[in-house]
Amino acid sequence: MGRRAFRPFFDAYAMDVAIIDAIWNGWLESLKIAAMVEACEVNVAPHNYYGHLASAISAHFCAVVPNLRVIETDMDSAPWRDELFSAATVIENGEMVLPKGPGWGIDVNEAGVKAHPPRQ
Repeated sequence: MGRRAFRPFFDAYAMDVAIIDAIWNGWLESLKIAAMVEACEVNVAPHNYYGHLASAISAHFCAVVPNLRVIETDMDSAPWRDELFSAATVIENGEMVLPKGPGWGIDVNEAGVKAHPPRQ
């Protein structure tokens, strides 16, 4: 849902929190939506249900938007999910820790992905 699709809801004062999917919208479009949302005095919450890399991207989004409400995350998933990434999401005192390192701070572990191919 891009920024133009949000507009009718803002005009109708029909949302308290705008749920933004940074993975599907992309980084720049998500920041544009967050800026538009802030102008309407509404908070944002990134939709985040795709694994550790998406959590890292969403955490970076949260770090730069001034109107953050909360970050969604998936705590209960496949037991082998951690094997798919170079690092797992870290939560301390109820807050997601921004990953350190280049890029998003978390990379895909290709060996882990190969070890868990999709079932046919």
